[in-house]
Amino acid sequence: MANARLTAIEIERFKSYRKRTRIELAPLTVLLGRNNSGKSTLIQALLLLKQTLALPRPEVPLHLEGTVDAVSLRELTFGWPDGSQVEGPSLSLEWSSTVDVRDALQQAHWPDTSELARNTGLEWLYNEYPDLSHHPVQTRLELRYIESNGKTILTHIRLSSIQEPSHPSFELKRQEDGQYLCFWESEVWNGLQRADKLSVELEHFIPYLFRTRTLGPRDSQRSWSNAFLLLFAQPLDDLKSILTGLSYLGSARTLPHTLYRPATVPPEEIGVSGEYAAQMLHARRSDTVHYLPPLDLQGDQVMIPDMVVEGNLFDSVNKVMHHLGVDASLSIIDVKDIGFRLLFGRAGLQHVGRGLSFLLPVIQLGLLSDPLRFKPMGTVSLEQYESQCSSYGHCALEEPESHLHPKVQTRLAHWLVTLAMARRQLLVETHSDHLVRRLRGLMARASAGSELENWLSKNVRILLIEQTKGESTVKVAHLTKQGGMEEWPSDFMDEATGEERAIYHAALDKPEEVTEETPPEDALPIEHDVGEEPEP
Repeated sequence: MANARLTAIEIERFKSYRKRTRIELAPLTVLLGRNNSGKSTLIQALLLLKQTLALPRPEVPLHLEGTVDAVSLRELTFGWPDGSQVEGPSLSLEWSSTVDVRDALQQAHWPDTSELARNTGLEWLYNEYPDLSHHPVQTRLELRYIESNGKTILTHIRLSSIQEPSHPSFELKRQEDGQYLCFWESEVWNGLQRADKLSVELEHFIPYLFRTRTLGPRDSQRSWSNAFLLLFAQPLDDLKSILTGLSYLGSARTLPHTLYRPATVPPEEIGVSGEYAAQMLHARRSDTVHYLPPLDLQGDQVMIPDMVVEGNLFDSVNKVMHHLGVDASLSIIDVKDIGFRLLFGRAGLQHVGRGLSFLLPVIQLGLLSDPLRFKPMGTVSLEQYESQCSSYGHCALEEPESHLHPKVQTRLAHWLVTLAMARRQLLVETHSDHLVRRLRGLMARASAGSELENWLSKNVRILLIEQTKGESTVKVAHLTKQGGMEEWPSDFMDEATGEERAIYHAALDKPEEVTEETPPEDALPIEHDVGEEPEP
């Protein structure tokens, strides 16, 4: 992938979202809201497209069986509309990437660039060629579906190059015979221009454009097909890589086993419930991964690691766990001819509580989304690491804080921030007040104008999801430099404060009880939990 990164999702008539709803994605995007407000729906839009691309039948435009499961398209359509034909969801994605211009021109058999620029409005191609080798692009793909007599049909596909001054786009419309007719549009031409000499084939919802051999070198439709190669062919390949490589961990996790069977084929993913996390750790324990260690607090000073660490997967999992406050080390014990066990200290994974077993896949997900996984390069600076990366790792997590102690939930924010700093694109759905408070705390502790303050301001986006009368809406809540939020989520961080206030006022109305068995509070010795240090 040529530095491809997903930048926005837009949905309409999808589940609880009736109106067109757009969310812009940051390196760390956090979704907050009540249960059943529509947080997971935003992630499911991506998962639906991911599972469609995984189906080996390219004629299926949307696969409704998998992580996102539905009996029909109308089950995923706002309001569950009735009728033999209903307008289904509209799903749109935007992403940035880089086009290898020379490769695209070679695929187009080296066309006349002045003619191409005249017919398409791509003036940069004529003005900067032949010095131009790579060109950054921002692309938008919009998909519109209907359900007709129980069958899911993709009716419209629109590809747009967002940043181009001429606003070029291709629109594909499905005809009654099931074929797609292509149209070209840009400011050079007035309205949609029919491109009936171009043919289209679909891999699910990804279009491939072909031109007939009868197109002459001066034919405008030849220029349009060359524009498709320049603006859309490579970015569409990048989008496929983004979606197929999207790592996802759901809120429901698999319980740990006493004994695990080794995987006959090393898993490529940890599974949506972390069900393959143990087998992956066992089979890929020596895989090379790179990560920026979690942030550290020394008093009120936030310490940002400046080196990206290289290590094997197994050692890296242990080191990150220690950073997050887990004292016991993880070990793998092979049982000859039977399988293997995972131990924390001397205890089996099933005996240490769900928190540690639920944390394990969260850490693995972040490590395995390393764009330079498998590529040894040593421990290097963040700048050197980024210069070697040609892609981003995309991850979606639901409730990463499940069953974790508040202290570990708080430090989980440190891990998410450094993951996002090191070429990971994270979409995190959470109910953790502790995690969000620490994000705010990091901003408040960051010195005015510092690198950390600037990074948090630009690269952390908090989305507040609310549902009223069955319809979901999204608000953006940026972190303020004082550690506040521009918008506050309903019934979230105010719950703890309100309860503390209620306890305080209720206690004032009660007389103090002092007995021989219960000494006064100021006479009790102060005790700390073993192994716990005060959290700054």
